[in-house]
Amino acid sequence: MQRKAIIQGRLEFANEKSFGQMYLMYEHRIENFYKSDVLFKEDVFDEENLLLNIPRLIAVQEEKYWTNTVKLLEYLAQFAIAGSMAAWLVHEGKIRKYAIIEPKSDKAIVQTFRKGKKLSAEKGKEEEALAALTKVIDKHDSHAQAYERRGFVNYIMGDLAGALYDFNKCISYDESIPTAYYWRARVHMAKEDWQKAIEDLEMTTKKAIALQPIYWKARRRKAHCHVQKEEFELAAKELRLFTNRKYEKDNPNYTYLRECLAQYADVLVKLSKYEEAIDAVERALTYEEQEQYVPAERLLTLRGLARHKLGEGGQDDWKKAAKLGSKEANRLLEEFPA
Repeated sequence: MQRKAIIQGRLEFANEKSFGQMYLMYEHRIENFYKSDVLFKEDVFDEENLLLNIPRLIAVQEEKYWTNTVKLLEYLAQFAIAGSMAAWLVHEGKIRKYAIIEPKSDKAIVQTFRKGKKLSAEKGKEEEALAALTKVIDKHDSHAQAYERRGFVNYIMGDLAGALYDFNKCISYDESIPTAYYWRARVHMAKEDWQKAIEDLEMTTKKAIALQPIYWKARRRKAHCHVQKEEFELAAKELRLFTNRKYEKDNPNYTYLRECLAQYADVLVKLSKYEEAIDAVERALTYEEQEQYVPAERLLTLRGLARHKLGEGGQDDWKKAAKLGSKEANRLLEEFPA
């Protein structure tokens, strides 16, 4: 059965010797194991810059081609000192198989980066992560992934200047890493530089694929930036796309559906699209397990406002919201009594 394969990323090699060793093993494995049953060709090898580079490859083939390609890349990655590649096998719009391919050899720089990357995801280990990632950068200044992870840690620790420096360096060495643009956008958001944040979030969506959670995280954040700039039509477009997407419950974007539907309703009211706003509120109310993020009184107040604008009263919703503690609903009841 044919399925869509997507592969993107790059591997970086320390010197001509290690690149040459890798290429010899590539030729050996192609000749003796895989023949032509892999997805990429020799144009992915950049000897001048010591890279195996696949900006984005999309192919429809039998599953064995994807499997062979991943196995081959995993083998070649043992000769690399930096880089990362992602591979997806997709069928009917769903990810069937997924692989991350990174150097895992016993080289000191590889092991130190792996340690720093692991620590960067552990709360309370930020200082240790910074030390490990800085050690990697000191040894190999063009290690884009180390800059990206150190930038993330700096952001978490509140060092916005350090984070911005690291994300800029990451992108200067490797323009293909979507998380570098996403977290740089978060730095710009923290500084309330909404336009720069929008530009980086747009780059995030270009460098990611729509099957990745970060693609939709970027769209959600982009909507927020447009709201801050009072660009409500643009915000509505992003929120419509985000809230129409179906997410599995283990997808990190799922927990934001009620919040984004509430924001979408608010934007639609500002755009005088009241019937659509009511629909967004009613969809939001179905996500009862997310009420801790968006209280029912906020949604009822919004629905009442949309109904009032349509000439349908709205006081019933405001009364319910007021009983739940909404000061805004109380204000509206005083301003627009039945």
